[in-house]
Amino acid sequence: MPSKPVLSDADKKAIRKRLGELCEECWIAHGYKKTSIKNLCDNAGISIGTFYTLYPTKEDLFSETIERIEKRLTEKVLAINRSSQTKEGFAQSMKELFREYDSKPFLYNVNTPDFQSFVTKLPEETIQKIKFDSFEFFKQAVQAADLTLKIEPSQAYGILSALLSTINAKETLAVTCDYFAVFDRMADILVSSIFE
Repeated sequence: MPSKPVLSDADKKAIRKRLGELCEECWIAHGYKKTSIKNLCDNAGISIGTFYTLYPTKEDLFSETIERIEKRLTEKVLAINRSSQTKEGFAQSMKELFREYDSKPFLYNVNTPDFQSFVTKLPEETIQKIKFDSFEFFKQAVQAADLTLKIEPSQAYGILSALLSTINAKETLAVTCDYFAVFDRMADILVSSIFE
């Protein structure tokens, strides 16, 4: 009986990267529940056994994927704020964040049955690990932009969080207008009003 091929660390890293990309694509297109391990493995060109040598469960892959997306998004926003330390730069980072939320609904709409079915299968320590501290992120973004707030940080955070929550009204807005244009205009006005 031939022995199983042993994956090198480089092979494991490449396969994990590919599975993460596929997981993100499938999560956006089909949701958590409709994304199967078999489909991910078929598209990655690996066996289901190989999957289980890398991830004990489907949820482990999804948790790693959401952490990677959050990290990538945080780095993108902070990079915009560092490179353009102006109110316009901060507004641009909000616009990028909004567009990312638009393309990945599971990042903001965590109350859907699909997302809840994912979360209910996670141990508490994993839930805490993937929980995004948006107020801390806001403070980092302000610091990266090197801007001074005119109002209390908690109030500024609340205003910008409310602005981002307009993503929930995109279907209603899209009937009569370009919801990106509406968001962009509101972002410009609000950012200008909360920073000196």
